[in-house]
This record gives sequence, C-alpha cells and structure tokens, in this order.
Amino acid sequence: MNTSFTLTRTEKDGPAVLWGGTCPSGSLKYLTYESYLDAVPEGVRGLVEISGASTALALDLIGRRAGLPTVAVTDAAGRDHLTRHGFRGEIRTITSIEEGREVCLRHERAGWCWPRQFTDDALVGRVELWAARLLRLVRADWPQVRHLVCGFGTGATVAGLHRVFAPAGYAVTGVQTREGDHVPGWRNYTLQNLGDQDLFHRYRKEVPLATACGGESALGSLLTYAHAHAAPEQVLVISHDGRPRPRH
Repeated sequence: MNTSFTLTRTEKDGPAVLWGGTCPSGSLKYLTYESYLDAVPEGVRGLVEISGASTALALDLIGRRAGLPTVAVTDAAGRDHLTRHGFRGEIRTITSIEEGREVCLRHERAGWCWPRQFTDDALVGRVELWAARLLRLVRADWPQVRHLVCGFGTGATVAGLHRVFAPAGYAVTGVQTREGDHVPGWRNYTLQNLGDQDLFHRYRKEVPLATACGGESALGSLLTYAHAHAAPEQVLVISHDGRPRPRH
C-alpha cells in the first residue's frame, strides 16, 4: 500500500482537504479494499456488494486487476452514478436493502466474495492501516490540523479515523445526510441502520455525527461544516472522491 496522499487548502486560512479522488479508483475506498482483498481466499468467482458509489468503483478496479468480475447491487440513483463514473462491472438494480441482501447472498452461496460493508468490522481495521500513515503526515506537515470531518456512509472510514486520531488528541466527526436528501455513498444513521448488526453500532456513542444542511454535494457539505467551525484552518476535510482544481 504505497498510494500517496494529496492534501491542500482550498483557500488561505480555510480547511485543509484530503483529496481521495486522486487514488487509483477515484476514492479513498481503494485504500481500504486494496488491503482487505489481500485476505480473500483463492478460488472466489467474483466480487459483489451493495453499493452505488465509491465502494463499487473500488471493487471494480481491484477486481479487474485480479481477473475477477464485480457486481454492484444498488438502486436507480446508484446505478446512474456508477454509469457516469465509468463502472465496468454488472449492475443489479434493486428497490430495497432486503432485496439487495438476497442478491448478495445468492452470489455468496455460489462462491462470490461479499465484503458486507455495512456489517463487517474488519473493514475498520483496514481503514486504520492507511489512517496511521495519514496521521504521520498530518503531524509532520499539517500541525495546525486538530479536527477531521468525514462523510458518513457505512461508518468504516470515520470509525477507523477515530480509532487512530482520537488517541493522538484529534477530534473526528462524521457528516450524515439530512432526511430526504440523497448524497452518493452517504446515509442517515437514525433512519438507515441495521441495529446491533450495523458496523457503526459499536461506535455510535464514541463518534459524533453531524447532519448536512442539505442541497449540496458531498464535498460541499463537508466544506460548509468546516467553515462553520470556530477555527476552519484547524479542520481537515476527508473527501472520499474529491479532486483538487488543476493549477493554471
């Protein structure tokens, strides 16, 4: 795992941003699943997951490199998002999470690898691997940063960041969607969770969640939160799939 991090400020005295869009699959999820799939047993027939955003795109790229097909199980909005972002695998369109779980179970029984991103706590440990590298970089090059803010999807990224950064004295906050809004890859934990089986369940009392104002992109919501901070220059925005503007 030697992918480098790209951090910049969007403006003087504004928040710093970790641009996950510069990763090979276009998101930080690539770093999480790159190491996760190292532990996948030989002989699996392919990769399947309930995702219409960054996870599906990461699995698609990693799967192709390993010679494995990928199936993304998602709703119509997720299907359209994946199509726009160059997903090359198969997309199975569903209308409920229960239907999605049934599709994944059928594939799993047929020999496919299903990471179970909403319930498998091992993914938090995979986030910790790259979060430890990020902590070393922040300590060395971004001493002003004291608070990390991250979009909330499965909860694996924000939980992994919390486990690494909180003991070092940093605050970590997840930003979830507002009721009725759709942000690719995000959810509202109160309205969309799997109870005590949910990956985030054990972290829900440790990791604070804020709610997005609504009507903005993922990056826009995170920047709005950061600018409302008493000291925006102390905030590091974790943008899963954002890219810095090209320099002219």
